[in-house]
Amino acid sequence: MIGPILRAGFLNLVRSRVDILLTFLVPILFFSVFTLIFDRGVGATRELVIAVADEDASDVSVELVRSLSVQEGLQVHRPESGPAGSTPREDALQAVRRGLARAALVIPRGWSEGFGARPGREPEAAPLELLLDTSDPIAGRILQALLTQQVARLGAPEADAPSPTLRVVDLLAEGKTNPVVAMHAAGIAVMFLLFGAVGSAGTLIDEEENGTLERMLATRVSMAGLLAGKWLFLTALGMVQVTAMFVWGQIAFDADLTGHLPGFLVMTLVTAMAASSFALVLAAACRSRTQLNGVAVIVILCLSALGGSMIPRYVMSAEMQQVGLLSFNAWALDGYMKVFWLERPLVELAPQVAVLVASALVFFLAARWLARRWETL
Repeated sequence: MIGPILRAGFLNLVRSRVDILLTFLVPILFFSVFTLIFDRGVGATRELVIAVADEDASDVSVELVRSLSVQEGLQVHRPESGPAGSTPREDALQAVRRGLARAALVIPRGWSEGFGARPGREPEAAPLELLLDTSDPIAGRILQALLTQQVARLGAPEADAPSPTLRVVDLLAEGKTNPVVAMHAAGIAVMFLLFGAVGSAGTLIDEEENGTLERMLATRVSMAGLLAGKWLFLTALGMVQVTAMFVWGQIAFDADLTGHLPGFLVMTLVTAMAASSFALVLAAACRSRTQLNGVAVIVILCLSALGGSMIPRYVMSAEMQQVGLLSFNAWALDGYMKVFWLERPLVELAPQVAVLVASALVFFLAARWLARRWETL
């Protein structure tokens, strides 16, 4: 009896391409994704950009900027002049607020005159200012340590001089209520939005198995119309799901949802649109609920890992961050960051909105193509 049972099990596996995929190829893919992230991505050298405003323009300040510019993995950004009347400091801060740099270094006027002054001697040097975008806390610590090291090196000839003063400011978090909570909510919400959409899209398979789908298609309902109705429902449900996450974040953790409501609604709508279309693709591609559940877990976890829902993208190498853009999770999270962290106007959400809308359309067309098999029932 054992032999026939083993033979039957083997034949069932061989006859099912999806089962073979789930058993062998998908776990290898999942393993490869996480190996690439942790083995080559985390801790790898990343180029960090620092905007510099040298208001002192002295030999010492120029040497400090030069020493920073030759550091491996560090790029010194000289911001272009902003509106008439703007100062170098304001231009550097604007570069950080627009996401062009991770930090701004402001060397105040007269800094070199007091640099290396001994105690009791006037004038004392005004402190350097390092204004950070702490959405990437690792980059902030690296820049702070590197700057402190270079300033100390310049002051080394004065053996008894006081340590140079560095004032560190969390630029983008000033005046905000728990902005990090909103970013955590976004990462978790996008991942579970996918799981929720796939679970609801699986009703297509249930309707096929119990004959409901065949009866609906026998009426005036077309497959395109059926999928469109499912898509609209999934999109609406996804918006409610994400909104509930952020509302709880505001109630329990003081995340500022109401202060960023327009941008939140735009990003939530387009993210739910893309997630719903993707869920329909998975449902149309799978033959059973079991297959759908297995495929969905692996695919969603891979997309979430690459896109930043599970592992912050700032810990990844530049190469892995570029790979992550293949996941629409990354575009969604970049959009939420512009809304809650960078507080950019709605017009600057255009790249993220365009990619997510295009993804929704492409995935929906793919689902329609895969759903042809149901029209022959």
